[in-house]
Amino acid sequence: MTTVDLKIINGQVLNVFSQTFEPETLWIAQDRIVFRGDTTAYEALTTFDAAGQFIIPGLIDTHMHVESTTFAPTTLATVLLQHGVTRAFIDPHEIANVAGAAAVQYMLDEAKRTPFNYHVMLPSSVPATAFERTGAKLTANDLRPFYADPVVGGLAEVMDYPAVANHDADMQQKIADALAAHKPVDGHGAGLTATQLADYRAVGISTDHEATDAASALERVNLGMHVLVREGTVEQDEVAILPAITATNQQRFSFATDDKTSVDIVENGSIDHSVRVAVAHGMPLTQALTSATLYAAQAHQLMDVGALAAGYQADLFLTTDLATLLPQAVMVGGAWQSFDEPITPNRFAENLMTVTLQASDLALPLETGRAHVIDVKPGHIDTTHAILEVPRDARGQFVANAEFAKITVAERYHDLGNGVGIIRGLGLRHGAVGTTFSNDSHNMVIAGVKDELMLRAAEELIAMGGGMVVVSDDGTVTSLPLDIGGVMSSASAETIVTQTKALHACLAAISDVSFDIFQTLSFMALPVIPSLKITDQGLFDFEKWDFIDINAD
Repeated sequence: MTTVDLKIINGQVLNVFSQTFEPETLWIAQDRIVFRGDTTAYEALTTFDAAGQFIIPGLIDTHMHVESTTFAPTTLATVLLQHGVTRAFIDPHEIANVAGAAAVQYMLDEAKRTPFNYHVMLPSSVPATAFERTGAKLTANDLRPFYADPVVGGLAEVMDYPAVANHDADMQQKIADALAAHKPVDGHGAGLTATQLADYRAVGISTDHEATDAASALERVNLGMHVLVREGTVEQDEVAILPAITATNQQRFSFATDDKTSVDIVENGSIDHSVRVAVAHGMPLTQALTSATLYAAQAHQLMDVGALAAGYQADLFLTTDLATLLPQAVMVGGAWQSFDEPITPNRFAENLMTVTLQASDLALPLETGRAHVIDVKPGHIDTTHAILEVPRDARGQFVANAEFAKITVAERYHDLGNGVGIIRGLGLRHGAVGTTFSNDSHNMVIAGVKDELMLRAAEELIAMGGGMVVVSDDGTVTSLPLDIGGVMSSASAETIVTQTKALHACLAAISDVSFDIFQTLSFMALPVIPSLKITDQGLFDFEKWDFIDINAD
């Protein structure tokens, strides 16, 4: 008879292979499950009585950015465990664009300070394109040494499609290095045709989270890709994709949050929320949970994760309620987790705001009043490229109002200047909003209806080393400092949520929209997403893949 550490009795165990709950005993030795069922081959040092609770493998987020939550990695780990999520594949390209290899190492080091299973995917596109100036650049030579670290999960979302299509030598090497290390390569096929997606698949890219409906999801599945069904704060694609999932192709789908805010995760959940959405729209619960566990692990080539069976890692949670999936206990690597002592984040860097902005930088002269305008799509990160008549003053300068706001992106690492444009759909009646969390270069983005309030937002962001601010019409500033590279906070989860809610309360006083303006604003500077965006160098037309003048005539 072999002695093991623990047996869990009287539980309803999810068998992901049959997609059924079964009354079974789990036998656990160190970090592994050694047997499921009744047996006399083992005796356990400790017995845990599940008292009829449901036992489910730990949920897995197949693609996310820690920075989008504004939590530090150690803080986020505790929050996710409270939602039954025990593993996440994270792409640190946000902070990597700020500080390069040192930032990647910081994320690796912080990941190892928590029992949570972080897989750090190496950022493939720093910078994302040549059309924005950023704080760092990472080449294949910079990334290659990181593959020696077991926490590294592979190569993160390849968003520079032209580099793939044009056989860029450095991008080819990045992909080759990941495959040589037997690690997966994530895709980022936003706006790509089936032919272009085939270019991704041909070089070994195996996943994609940019499907937005059933048709685009099936295009990816038919190419042999694994679809990471995104349900974030702004980009919520799950409901539109669900009709594509069938009994024959379900193993090609799992769930991802991509970009989710602190308040959204704390109040609505993470991957547990994705499961509830699937169930609410007709997917059997056990199938949704299998996508969130076994299929998620398989998407990233982890063959010993995602099931409660012999040889699999003992990551699981217990719940009494299959409707809410609220965990009563969580285990990671065979150890029960406590949430009473959060891990304090380590500091990363001091103020990384080398930027100035003055009134003359916000001037926006127009020739005729017909201008190229960024038109916001509520709930989406892409935009409509509009050509519209906009207001001007007697000198021909653009004048912002409740319909058309002014937007600027200022390079914040070397004070290299700013671009200025016009945006419609933010619903700003007055005031200004600003952030240094702006995908992917994380330059300073500010929108507003008065130049002086936009400058006030810039002053506050510079002084606090980056973050998010709302400036009311009287000049009052409400802020969320992001002291870790201008993209994350070292504060507690409770403090961050409180500060974030205060920001949104101020936003509600100056804006008419119901969506998250900060999340939306952060994507206005991302030129690899259609259609019209703005970087520190000016207006960028995704279809032309080049900058354009703001004047339409």
